[in-house]
Amino acid sequence: MAELAIAAALSAVLFASSIGSYLFVKTALYNKFIEYNLTRDVNMILKRVTAGVKEGSLFHGLRSASSFTITGVSAINYVGSDNNTRQYYLNGNSLVYSSPAQWPNQKTVYTAPAGSTFTVRFWEPAGYSDHETVGIYIGVSQTVGSRTVSGAVSTYVNTRNMPK
Repeated sequence: MAELAIAAALSAVLFASSIGSYLFVKTALYNKFIEYNLTRDVNMILKRVTAGVKEGSLFHGLRSASSFTITGVSAINYVGSDNNTRQYYLNGNSLVYSSPAQWPNQKTVYTAPAGSTFTVRFWEPAGYSDHETVGIYIGVSQTVGSRTVSGAVSTYVNTRNMPK
């Protein structure tokens, strides 16, 4: 009878440790999945800002600008290769692209998931007096349980069509 009680106790301990391990791995993988999605999102946003949003058959991104003006920490105006002024700006938790060459004139490029924090920053780097380089930071963070998960990317973009 004692052997049966010991076997039952060992089975209970093994079962409890298996459930505990399962829950730990599930939580860790879920947080990594959220982090992967946020990192994918910020990279997609960066590509849209630099390469451009499709208008007809062309893309007019910041990289192909002939001039730019940073109008706020989270807003930039630039003149595309077709001489139309375009704009990216943060509106709440959404990044909006505005162009007179498309209809409708404003398009939401990205909206952050509910309960998350979305940050977009544009700046002209110190030491770049040529006014051809713009810095971009894009970050999204989300609280999952008691942990904050985030994805962020930062880069410098050299515009290609600046007059010399």
